Amino acid sequence: MTMIEIAVQDVAGARIAAREGADRIELCAALGATGGLTPSAGMIAACAAVGVPRGVQALVRPRAGSFVFDDDEKAVQLADVRGAVLAGASGVVVGGLDADGNVDAPFAAALADAARRVGLESGRDVEVTFHRAFDMVPDRTAALETLIGLGYTRVLTSGGAPDVIAGLPELRALVALAGGRIQIEAGGGLTVAAIPSVAGVGVDALHMSARRLVPSHGGPGGGGDAPVERTDADVVRAAVAAAHGV
Repeated sequence: MTMIEIAVQDVAGARIAAREGADRIELCAALGATGGLTPSAGMIAACAAVGVPRGVQALVRPRAGSFVFDDDEKAVQLADVRGAVLAGASGVVVGGLDADGNVDAPFAAALADAARRVGLESGRDVEVTFHRAFDMVPDRTAALETLIGLGYTRVLTSGGAPDVIAGLPELRALVALAGGRIQIEAGGGLTVAAIPSVAGVGVDALHMSARRLVPSHGGPGGGGDAPVERTDADVVRAAVAAAHGV
């Protein structure tokens, strides 16, 4: 059985993920428009209350675009890590790069320390995932060793490729390099059909967004009928069956 994490944006998505058997969720805001931003404390608390077995991994990312952050943006993220855990997140999904495109090790250390510190205060173990900024680094071997040294729980990666199928050789290499010292979670363009192939390289977990567009019916003065994204229960069910069958 391979663990599977579903990326969701709202309480309805969390409920679908829990009902259909997902192991955990990554919670973010504006997933389709930006690739994901930090969700509110209220959203984290509401999704944590749903009871997904392995809890809510809250994305902490203040804006779209570059993963190189200035001091103000770093301070915001450190505060958001604390707020996310206090709101009920079982882990945070974080990251940042330096001006050369490598893991910003001092910032990555500060993020992990902030998560662990508030975890200790609240009597909980808090997981720390380095997000797909990892796929931007010039040397993934060195980056992985840095994150292992900092005690990160896992890294989310497509193997540096546009999608996980294209990244299979690198994912296999990362699993071998990790050697059980850090979890390798494969994500990025993952489909249900691709799950057996991706799980087959030995990754610890799979990450996917099971989104579909549905009509939005705005009321008087509303935003019209532009479609909105919702978590697709059928896709989640099929993904869980595929992952847990491997």
